[in-house]
Order: sequence, then structure tokens, then C-alpha cells
Amino acid sequence: MTPRGTPKAGTRKSGGGRKKKYNSELVQKWVPSSLANKLDDIYLLLIDLEKEVARWELICEEKSTSPRYEQARKLVAATRALLSRLGIDTTNIYADSQENNQEDES
Repeated sequence: MTPRGTPKAGTRKSGGGRKKKYNSELVQKWVPSSLANKLDDIYLLLIDLEKEVARWELICEEKSTSPRYEQARKLVAATRALLSRLGIDTTNIYADSQENNQEDES
């Protein structure tokens, strides 16, 4: 007789266990606890920042002849360069967003 709470021998049903949170392979790294506790918030900030920069790029393209938007174009270009330097594809961070993107394309 096995003790209570011990799993029986055999194979598990498919779909069991915790759902995958991140879309890519995970690597263990040492980070400060103050940063580790905010990692999801940082990812969400990057996603929101990417969307906001894309929105401002469209606005600046529409008003390309306006001298008032010249400073905005410079700011958007600088922000886009900084985001590109990170090399993070914000659309593929979370596994559930990847599933939602696939459902939208269908």
C-alpha cells in the first residue's frame, strides 16, 4: 500500500500540469530580488511601450509636413533605436499571447 498523496505508477494524462507562461525556452539566471519580483511588470511595460511607439510612428507619418511633429519624430526614432537595441520581440514573450495571435489569424 502506498502512502496517501503519493502518485501511482503509470503515465499521466496529456494536458496535465501547469500551463506554460512564457513562449520561449527558460534559462535560470541570478538577478537581484528587487528586479525578479518586477519581471512580469517589466515585460508588460516593454509590450506597452512598443505599442505606444508604433502608434506615434503612425501619427508622425500622417503629419510628416508639420514642423510641430519634428521633435516627436526625433523622440520616436530614438525610442525605437533603444527598443531595437534590446533585441526583445515583445509579441512572443508570453505563451498565451502567442495562442491568441494564432487564433486571430485563423
